[in-house]
Amino acid sequence: MPGRPPSAPRCAALIGAYGSGKTSLLEALLYATDTIPKKGEVLAGTAVGDTTPESRAHSMGVDLNLATTTYLGDEWTFLDCPGSVEFTQEALQALQVADVA
Repeated sequence: MPGRPPSAPRCAALIGAYGSGKTSLLEALLYATDTIPKKGEVLAGTAVGDTTPESRAHSMGVDLNLATTTYLGDEWTFLDCPGSVEFTQEALQALQVADVA
């Protein structure tokens, strides 16, 4: 944006329990910022997140997903954390680098 000093890239961790909609939120954010042309669906296997074969086979995130977009001239990186308790360490590591969760 003209007349505005550039900001540093921002990082947001999407955390929550299994099935709470973190990957769907990521999909909506990417769509709202025109990063993707249409929203995918987690259960249909068309979402940007959870693309590994293991994630798709279990219909849940088993690893950290990253996506970058621009909003109001600021660059944002989203860390979509798995929600199952077995993968808590992934979320804890994401929280160490995130600006906001």
